[in-house]
Amino acid sequence: MSSLPSPFLRALEGLSEGSGRTIVVAGPPLSGKSALLGEFRNAVLERGGRIAQLKGSYRLRSVPFGALDGLHGGGAAPEDGGAGPEPGNPEADPGEFTGGPVVAVPYLSDDLPRSRRPRGGRGRSSLLVASSRPRASNEGDPVAYWRQLVQQFRGPEPATPFVILIEDATLFDSDSREFVVALTRRARLRPLVIALSLDTSNPGYLPWEEGFVGRGDVDWISIPEPLPDPREAHRLKAIYDDQPSASQRIAGYVALLGGSVGEVVLSRVTRLNFPQLAEAILPAAGAGLLKVVDGKVTIPHQPWISLLADQIPDPQCKEMHFEIANALAALSPEPNLQRRIEVAHHYLAWMHGPMALRWLLDAAELSLEVQSFDRAVELLGEALSCTGAAPSNERLSTEADLRLLRSRALFYAGRPSEAEAELRDGLSAAFQAQVPPDLIAEWIEPLFLAIRAVGPRPSLVAVLSELAERAHDDRTLEVEVLLDALLAELNQERRELERARMESHRAALIARRLPEGHMQGMALVAVSLSRIEGTAPEQEQAARFLRAARVFLGKARRWELDYVAEDLSARLHELRGEGTLARQLRERSVTSVERQKLLPIELSHRLGLVEALLDEGATKGVPELLARARTLAEMMHLVPPSPLLARLWLAEGRIASRDETPELARDWWLAVADARGPSALPRPQAEALVRLALLDYARGVPESAAEFEAALRDPATQAALPAGWKAFLPDLARIAPGSEFGAIRLPPRLTLDPRPEAEGRERRRR
Repeated sequence: MSSLPSPFLRALEGLSEGSGRTIVVAGPPLSGKSALLGEFRNAVLERGGRIAQLKGSYRLRSVPFGALDGLHGGGAAPEDGGAGPEPGNPEADPGEFTGGPVVAVPYLSDDLPRSRRPRGGRGRSSLLVASSRPRASNEGDPVAYWRQLVQQFRGPEPATPFVILIEDATLFDSDSREFVVALTRRARLRPLVIALSLDTSNPGYLPWEEGFVGRGDVDWISIPEPLPDPREAHRLKAIYDDQPSASQRIAGYVALLGGSVGEVVLSRVTRLNFPQLAEAILPAAGAGLLKVVDGKVTIPHQPWISLLADQIPDPQCKEMHFEIANALAALSPEPNLQRRIEVAHHYLAWMHGPMALRWLLDAAELSLEVQSFDRAVELLGEALSCTGAAPSNERLSTEADLRLLRSRALFYAGRPSEAEAELRDGLSAAFQAQVPPDLIAEWIEPLFLAIRAVGPRPSLVAVLSELAERAHDDRTLEVEVLLDALLAELNQERRELERARMESHRAALIARRLPEGHMQGMALVAVSLSRIEGTAPEQEQAARFLRAARVFLGKARRWELDYVAEDLSARLHELRGEGTLARQLRERSVTSVERQKLLPIELSHRLGLVEALLDEGATKGVPELLARARTLAEMMHLVPPSPLLARLWLAEGRIASRDETPELARDWWLAVADARGPSALPRPQAEALVRLALLDYARGVPESAAEFEAALRDPATQAALPAGWKAFLPDLARIAPGSEFGAIRLPPRLTLDPRPEAEGRERRRR
C-alpha cells in the first residue's frame, strides 16, 4: 500500500481518468513537505506523466512572473528528484520536461535577471525588467497558457497527464501566484495536477490561503510540526534519564496523550490523586520537561512529544496505551468522533484485537455519517488489520463486512480502483464464509448509490459481472438481483442498450423466485430504467413499474432505494415533456434526501432543477443550486466517467454562456466532448458537441463549428443522441445566432426567422 496521503492517491486516480486537482502541502520548515512532493513525483513518472518543477526564491520574489520560468519548454526534470535548473537561469541546459514537451508561458521572456547586475547590463529582450517600456497587461496570461496547454491534451487518444510541482510557493511573487491560482480553477477539466508546498511560518502563506478559500477542488495536507531533530533527541534523553521513575511515567503518559492533557484525565489515567500527581510532576517541571498552565499538563516543545514517546520501552508503552484507552472510554460514555478515534488508536497501539476493532468500526461508521471519507478509509484499513484476532468461525464474515464498508468509503473518497478491489475481495470472502444471502445483500445496498455516482468504469462493470456470475453459481439470489440491477444501469449509461435490457430482464426473472419484498422492487426499477427512453407505450410501462417498485421498497423501509426510484420517476417525467411534474417532484424530494445525507440523489435532483430553470430561461435560484451541486460533487470526489459530473460540467457551460463568457463555456463542454476511452459517456458527449457547434457558429468561427458537426455525423454519436434531436442538426448554423452561445434548451424550437442573439439577451434581462 502506498504511503502517500489520500489526496495524492485521489489525484493519481483522477489523472488516469482525465481530471486533475490542486493539492496544497502546508507545514513548518523541515516537516517533510518536499519528501511528499518527491514521492508523488516518482508515482507520476511511473505512470508516464509529464512534470514541470517550479521553486520560489527570495531573489526572484520581487520579479514579476520570475517563479514561472520553469514552465518554459526547457529544464529537464532531474533524475535525482531535485529541484531542477535554478529558476531564471538563462545558462540552464534547455530540453524537455520528463514525459514530453510543455508549452511556454505566453509573453513571458526567457531572459530573466539572474543576479544583481545593473539594469543596463541585463538583456534588453526582457519585457519584464526593461526600463524603456512598461510591462504589457497580457504578459504571463494564464488563460492564454491554458489555451495552449489544452491543445496538448486534445486528440484521439487519452491525454498524457501533466503535473506542476511547486516548492517554496510562499516565496513566489504576487504575479506568479495569481497565475497559478487562475490555472488551478481549470485543473479539474484536464489531467492537470498542481501540487505545491507552503511554509506556514512565512507570511507569504496567507495570500495562497486566501486564493484557495472556499475551493472544494483543492485538497489540503496540513503537517502540524517539524520532524524531530536527532540532536534534540540526544539532549532530551539526558533530561529524561535524570528524572525519578514516577516523573518519567507521568511524562510518558502526557506524550502518549498528545502532549497536552487536563489534570483530571491525567489523574484518572495514572490512578494518582491530585497531591500525588503534583508531587510526581514537580521534578519534571523543574527540569523543563513538563509545565502546568490553567489545569493542563503540557510538554513545552512540540518536537519533544514524539521523542518522549520513543523513550518508553515497547512492552511498557503498550500497557500505558491500554490504560489510557480504558480511562478515556470511562470518562466519555457518549464520546464524540474525535474521542472515539483517540480511544480506538490507543487500543490499537496496545493490541490489534477485538477492542481496537470495535472502536475503529464505531469511529469509521460515524466518519461515514459525517462524510469524512478519507478518515473512514484509514480507520477501516486499520480495522482490517485486527480481523486476525476474531474467532476463526467469524473471521471471514467480519473481513467481508469491513471490506464492503471500506469499498463504499473508497468510492466516495475518489479512489475507485481501490474500491473495486475491496468490493471483489469483500464479496469473495462473504461467499467463502457462506454468509446468508439476505445479509450479503444488506451489506451491498449502501454501495448502490456510490456505484451509480461513480459511473460505468469498464473495470467496475467487469468486477460486477464477475461477482454476478459468482452469486449465480452460489445461488445467492438476492445478491444477484442487486448486481444485475447495477449492471443494467451502468450499461444504459454506456448506451449498450441491449445488454442493459438483458441484465434488467435477468434481475426480474430471478426476483420472481424470491419471497415478495424489496428485491422485486429493485428488479422493477431495473426494468423500468431499460424502458425509460423508449417509445410512448414503453415509457408508460416504465411509469407503472416505478409506481409498483416504490410500493415494494416503501413497505420494506428501504428508503435509500426508494429515493433511487423517485429520482428515476422525475427523470421519466422530464423525458415525457412533463417538466412541471418533474420539477415539483424534485423540489419536494431535495430537502428529504439532504436530511438523509444521500449525496448522489441530492446532486441529481439539484442538477435536474438547474437544467429545468435554464431550459425556461430563468436565472433566479440557479446560482444557489449550482453552488450546492459543486459542493456535492467535490464531497464525493467525482471524476469521469461519472454521469453526475458530466451533467454538472454541461450545466456550468450553459451558465457561462448565458453570462456571456463563451470561452469559459467552451472549456467546460470540451472537457466532456474530448473524453476518450474509459472516461467517455456517449450521451453527454453528444450534447456537448451540439452545444460546441452552436457556440462556435455564434462566435463566428465556422471552421471549428464544422469540425464538431462532422463529429456529430459519426454513427455511434448519432445512436447516442436523444429521440428528436436529429431533426435540428442540419440547422445548427441557422439556430446559432439565437442560441445564447449554445445555452438554449435542446431540442430548440425551429423557426424560419431565428431570434437574434441581442433579443435573447434582452429577454433574459426582462
